[in-house]
Amino acid sequence: MWSETIEFRDYRPQYLRRFFRDVARRIPLRGTESLLDLGCGTGTVALGFRPYVSRLTGVDAEAPMLAEARKRADAAGCKITLIEALAQDAPADLGPFDLITMGKAHWFMHSPETQERIETWLRPGGHVLICLPLDENLGDVEWRATFDRIRRKYARGHHYELMRLTADQFFQGTDFEPVAQIQTHGSQLLDLDYLLKRALGYAGSCRAQIGADADLMLEEMAAELAPYFRGGSLQEQECTMGLLFRRRRDRV
Repeated sequence: MWSETIEFRDYRPQYLRRFFRDVARRIPLRGTESLLDLGCGTGTVALGFRPYVSRLTGVDAEAPMLAEARKRADAAGCKITLIEALAQDAPADLGPFDLITMGKAHWFMHSPETQERIETWLRPGGHVLICLPLDENLGDVEWRATFDRIRRKYARGHHYELMRLTADQFFQGTDFEPVAQIQTHGSQLLDLDYLLKRALGYAGSCRAQIGADADLMLEEMAAELAPYFRGGSLQEQECTMGLLFRRRRDRV
């Protein structure tokens, strides 16, 4: 499913590099820790923490995603163990890990079985981080509202319903509690072609999902967004947010 978006994933809002540094300072990480990234996809989060830990492991259910993660790790000269499995089906003896991370995939992994695995894998005193890029523009910026309206018009599937699960809700009813929220801010310049490619980077609106309608979506999007670019590139405000959890019984 998500592997169908690989070609265009890098056009979506990205994790800011400084975010990984900010998390490492907050925990703090000393460079000796082991990290497990669940739903690792192309390895963005795991590789982002590469300078701050000593061992990386990624788990994902889609082989093409893992192949891309391997390619990116090799290009960065980074060692990473990659396992093809759903989080709830990954080997129980994977750990222990000092930090377990999840990106947007936490929406799809929420289950008692996954929570039990995390409890088993996490070293005493360890942390779990749920993190994701945020669109600070949202409905406050007209071009963003136009982009979202057109993409959702053509999107298929139940992805928007799954996205209603928040990071706070993931551990409700468990021994895990939030201990810190980290936000890192930035900005980037966008051109129209960049935004059109972004539209193809979501599972609900990629070509594999909507077929020939993808060209109709891009044509409509280009026509309605073009006026916003008459003055040149647009500036997009970026934010990467992370919610850090620990077990209540691990409180010092």
